[in-house]
Amino acid sequence: MTAEAAAPVDARVDRRWVAAGVAVVVALVPMTFLGPGTDLDVGAVIRSGRTIVRDGDYMPSRAPGAPVHEAAVGVLEWVGGTVGPNLGALAAAIALVAVLVVLLRREGVRRVELAVAVVVANPWFLVAATSTVDFLWALALWAGAALVLRSRPTRGGALGAGVLAGLAVGCRSSTAFLVGGLVLAHALEPQSGDPADRAAPWAHALAAGATAALVGLVLYVPSYRAADSSLAFAQNDVPTSTFFVQVGRFLVKDLYFVGPFAAVVLVLALPALGRVLLRWRADWLVRLGLITVVASQLLFLRFPWKMGHLLPTLVGLALLLARALGDRPRVLAALVAAQLLYAVVSITLVQPDNPNAATGGELTFDPAWGALVTDVRCRADDPDAWEGPGVDRLQAVWDCSKPWASG
Repeated sequence: MTAEAAAPVDARVDRRWVAAGVAVVVALVPMTFLGPGTDLDVGAVIRSGRTIVRDGDYMPSRAPGAPVHEAAVGVLEWVGGTVGPNLGALAAAIALVAVLVVLLRREGVRRVELAVAVVVANPWFLVAATSTVDFLWALALWAGAALVLRSRPTRGGALGAGVLAGLAVGCRSSTAFLVGGLVLAHALEPQSGDPADRAAPWAHALAAGATAALVGLVLYVPSYRAADSSLAFAQNDVPTSTFFVQVGRFLVKDLYFVGPFAAVVLVLALPALGRVLLRWRADWLVRLGLITVVASQLLFLRFPWKMGHLLPTLVGLALLLARALGDRPRVLAALVAAQLLYAVVSITLVQPDNPNAATGGELTFDPAWGALVTDVRCRADDPDAWEGPGVDRLQAVWDCSKPWASG
């Protein structure tokens, strides 16, 4: 822990932030009644959950499956219909926020609540928090693993962190890359002067990683068996394009993820981010944030598909911003405000030639409804699109909700 991280921090909870958090949750609850969401996989996830709960069998919603999330969706949908899994996602969002607050307070960060608000204010976070998707389930468990591994430097803590990390992978398989990043960040912790403690970070990191791998492998046995005991369950159907097309999609969706207003604020924050990155070797929080951003961005470069795939980047970026801008609250506040504005209104700067398989696009400047408003409108137009028949209705809702959609 750095000298800054070790500085005393007021641990009292600001009631204004608690009130703001409650207000956000209350505002989001009505969205949970608008069907399972606009994600293309929500129908398959619900059907997979039903198969688990009602038939005791497993049918992956898509390769390679998400057994923990699918089972949870099955139970929650059986209890509360489509509202149940949405409320489960909202609970996961609350858990993620709470863990991030505790983690940042432990690391001695200033303006903790403002830094976490950077995550909450992102419209794609708000969409995921009210939809039947696995992004926030996985991130909440991953963040819990990070907190346990960091706060309990014991063998038991490492094993507990590994279990949480394995469950995170069971919610979303790509979280394995984030788990690997967490293990690496912890293993690189500078050694103390006590010879007895020098192997502790490495030993705990390896124990957590091995436990996560074991739990993850066990959880995906049903997927393996459902694929006739072959590795076909791990194959995906997301194609790649030429290098420039792939990079183009990657950059445009990165822009649309934070929105044009927040992108300007992030450019202004680059010098502060650059300075804090120089401390990656000595500062665990910076190291974890950096590795998380790099891992998730590289993964998205290969699969520049859904906006929700960028939520790990958002969390990693928030960790870095918390350390870089703790003494510059106005920049953090501007980033929060810019994302909230993007939830309501946006400016379309790039129009793809084919929204579902773009190979190019043209520059434009068209005011449009923001990401959250668009998603709510599209969900409300056809909340039962997931039921089919077929996938045409859900495809229409998915197309409607894209940030560059017209109309």
